[in-house]
Amino acid sequence: MSDNTDEIDLIELLKKIYLEKKFILKISILASLFGVIYALFQPNEYTSSTTFIPQLSSGVKTGGSSLSGLASLAGINIGSMESSSEFPPTLYPQVVNGVPFRVELLSNEITLNNELVAVKDYLEKKSSFNILRTIKKYTIGLPSLILSSFKDQKEYTNESKIYSVTEEDKDLFQILENNLSLSINEKEGFITISFTDNNKNVAAQITQISQNLLQEKIIEFKNKSSKEMLDFAMKQYSDKKESYEKLQDERAVFVDKNINISSSLFQNKLSRLESEVNISASIVQQLASQVEQAKLQVNKDTPVFTTIKPVTIPFERSAPKRTLIVITFLFLGFVLSCGYVLVKEPASAILKSIKS
Repeated sequence: MSDNTDEIDLIELLKKIYLEKKFILKISILASLFGVIYALFQPNEYTSSTTFIPQLSSGVKTGGSSLSGLASLAGINIGSMESSSEFPPTLYPQVVNGVPFRVELLSNEITLNNELVAVKDYLEKKSSFNILRTIKKYTIGLPSLILSSFKDQKEYTNESKIYSVTEEDKDLFQILENNLSLSINEKEGFITISFTDNNKNVAAQITQISQNLLQEKIIEFKNKSSKEMLDFAMKQYSDKKESYEKLQDERAVFVDKNINISSSLFQNKLSRLESEVNISASIVQQLASQVEQAKLQVNKDTPVFTTIKPVTIPFERSAPKRTLIVITFLFLGFVLSCGYVLVKEPASAILKSIKS
């Protein structure tokens, strides 16, 4: 009995829709026209992308025994250095979404109409066309805008690694978050970076800047320990070489002053000076070898990136999908008009019962 009732109810609903087919058709056509107008007013967007593979280091140790003593003097854990502080690709999104990366990206320059323009200035000018944001800026945000004009314009402190972010920066960061994309294929091991913008040339340039900046950040992280080791080794080598040269000069001056003297005291002091020179020369030679080993370690810790798909200027727009927009509006018009037809009578009955 209930199955028959459900079937009758379904037939009744279909009858209502059929009887109001002209109304539903009008609403659907009207909605699709709104969709056409909306789609036509949407600006074209272009997406440029690049794909590369990071070649991870093999973790081969380089002269660990000879470097370990020098590293301990510098306060560097050479064991962690030789393991190369692996930086897996799964952490790349954390770099791209981080404040330091975004700050540096915004400070880079792009070529626009044969002129160099900072990415920050370009995005600010682009976002200024947003009417709601402009109204908010000069009404609610007017006090902070006035106060900011009297403040120091240095927004970021790189020395202490503390970054101060303004409201304008947050807006720009949001634009980057919406338009800059990084995807990781963990199975194949390749990374894809893309950027979307109304200007196809700008999209390509910012994609290239993002790729270069990300690779620089990865190299900086991977090389941190080995570069500290290299800097320390080079400083030690420079200091000891200077001491060695002073000892050589001191020996030469002593010999010149006592050229005709052959006393035991002279021989003892000369022997002592030559011994000091020989020891200093041996130390300098060892340090020179350690400097070369440290350089080799830096090279081994430096990741190599193989570009599979270079950055290209897109020829076809990536958005808007105007056909899909029109179909979506048409579908919404059809669904809403059908819903109105089905609830019109029950809603009227409920209102009448409430009034009575």
